[in-house]
Amino acid sequence: MTGLVAALAGTGLAVAAPAPAHATTSSDASAAMSAFVSAFWDPTAKYFFCNSDHQVHSQHAYGPDGGLYSDFWWEAQNWETVMDAYQATGDPTYRQMIDDVYTGFTAFYPTFSTNFNDDLGWWALASARAYGITGETQYLTTAENLFNSVYAYQDTTYGGGIWWQRNLQNQKNIASSAPAAEAAAMIYKDTGNTTYLTDAQGLYSWMKSTLQSNGHVYDHVDGSGVAKWDFTYNFGAYIGAADALYTATSNSTYLTDANAAGSWATTYLTNAGTLDYEGVDDAGGFKTVLIRNLAHLAGAHGQTQYLPFLQMNVNQGWNQHRSSDSLVGPDWSQPTGSAYLQSLTAGAMAGAAAVVTPDGTSGPQPGFATYQATNARTTNISSESTNSGFSGRGYLAGWNADGQSVSFEVQAPAAGAYEMALRYAGGAGNATRKISVNGSVVAGNQQFPGTGGWSSWSTVTLNGVALNQGYNEVTIAYSSAAGSSNYLNLDSMRLSYQLQAENGVLHGGIGLESSNAGYTGTGYLAGWNADGQWVDLSPNVSRSGTYTVTFRYAAAAGNASRYIYADGTDVTDNLAFPGTASWSTWNTVTLSGVHLNAGSNTLSVIYDSTKGSSNYLNLDEVTVQYTGG
Repeated sequence: MTGLVAALAGTGLAVAAPAPAHATTSSDASAAMSAFVSAFWDPTAKYFFCNSDHQVHSQHAYGPDGGLYSDFWWEAQNWETVMDAYQATGDPTYRQMIDDVYTGFTAFYPTFSTNFNDDLGWWALASARAYGITGETQYLTTAENLFNSVYAYQDTTYGGGIWWQRNLQNQKNIASSAPAAEAAAMIYKDTGNTTYLTDAQGLYSWMKSTLQSNGHVYDHVDGSGVAKWDFTYNFGAYIGAADALYTATSNSTYLTDANAAGSWATTYLTNAGTLDYEGVDDAGGFKTVLIRNLAHLAGAHGQTQYLPFLQMNVNQGWNQHRSSDSLVGPDWSQPTGSAYLQSLTAGAMAGAAAVVTPDGTSGPQPGFATYQATNARTTNISSESTNSGFSGRGYLAGWNADGQSVSFEVQAPAAGAYEMALRYAGGAGNATRKISVNGSVVAGNQQFPGTGGWSSWSTVTLNGVALNQGYNEVTIAYSSAAGSSNYLNLDSMRLSYQLQAENGVLHGGIGLESSNAGYTGTGYLAGWNADGQWVDLSPNVSRSGTYTVTFRYAAAAGNASRYIYADGTDVTDNLAFPGTASWSTWNTVTLSGVHLNAGSNTLSVIYDSTKGSSNYLNLDEVTVQYTGG
């Protein structure tokens, strides 16, 4: 195997066991698969083109006919995508295509000759799955032969595992060992030959002890030690192996291990809930393995905690498809551009839509409120995790020169003003940066006061930042021309949709003031302590779901409370607002799990003594954050 990621690690995508995650598919899933086949399938050669324009591009030209067709392991993944579609739909066209892909591939590679054991492992795994679907013995024979060929390169160097390359034995990785372990466990289920189970368990035990810790799956080990690179396909491959062994043995330890890796990946490898952009070429299809295997955990083993995450990702990805051919690119957080796409990249969306149970919703998919800086797109900035106190898997560091920037891809739930909170450390003293939104400067020289140490974190907040509903790009750059200065470590950005209380519909004589300092808009509500007084605010959001609602207030007269009502439904009868030291001292209280409908909503904050409302309250603003479907 060669290409962009070959220099980094083994490549490929693992697969789930034969059972589909659900019995039916949505029209969107059908459209995604039809678009993939239309753009890439060559029925004459019985092979998938490498690129959607059916041209050879030097960027990745390793397959048959000089790179016109997909290369070795890409075609194994394309084959898996066809299986995904067949199991989701039962369409006989895809059943025939399962046989056709194999025929086309073996016409070019009759002996499965390659130097890369991970490539053979993906084909062994795909062949085992094809046998489980079709019952055709040629696929089982191929799976056995390929696994045995790969396993011959297992030895005790570094404690076990399979060498990535055959002619250069300098690295062992998840990609060369996990697909082989999963294939062996599946072959054992099909043949009853316990040698395969023993081999699968040995490979898995080595991975668990050498390339994993508390669900954090690493990439490889070599003479320099363990490379702790974070790729979604490593997590997916490891989960697939654990899943297959749980299916084969009913040993719950394997399921526990799979869930530990699934939890780590879904927590730390996302852009506000959407799986990270990992690149193109090999990396363009990495997310497929994680999605496929999480879907199998949800569908076959009752691990439904992953279903909302999976549905959010399919919704987000499909919303980025381009109108010209309905294909989706490698970055599911931004609209797909007009350039040609690669088969592995485009197949990721088709496969994901097939294996994930649809939620029946449509329209823009908002992201969660917090965007981790390490998962954003960076230019010439490195990441670290050495100083304590960061909130994700690290932070951006080494950032003090022109040409260095970070861009956050934001999916906003509503058009309007937002509170932007940037969490940072400024251990070298005061720093400044230029901040732009969708190409327009919103802060030419934003101040980040020094924090006294690199493990001391603080937050700077910008109010009234205008975002569009849906996609936005927020860029934070070092620009000496704009006055940028000093080092800065950036942890995260948190965005909250702002509704200024003074812009609501006021009832019962509530007053407006601006005499006490510290408010965020043009003023605040005041003189509010009697029945019949309330304010209606109107959050207009892109998707029905649950939201966190935060109220910013002052209560210098002591503890107060109010009745909260949303779209005809009681949210809480008596929300407490603890007293503040003065009318210029502002505090927040938060309500979680508030349901809002797609479109316009009415959120009411009411003084109602029958519900327990009490005391004066000054209300500055209400902020809204999407938390799930």
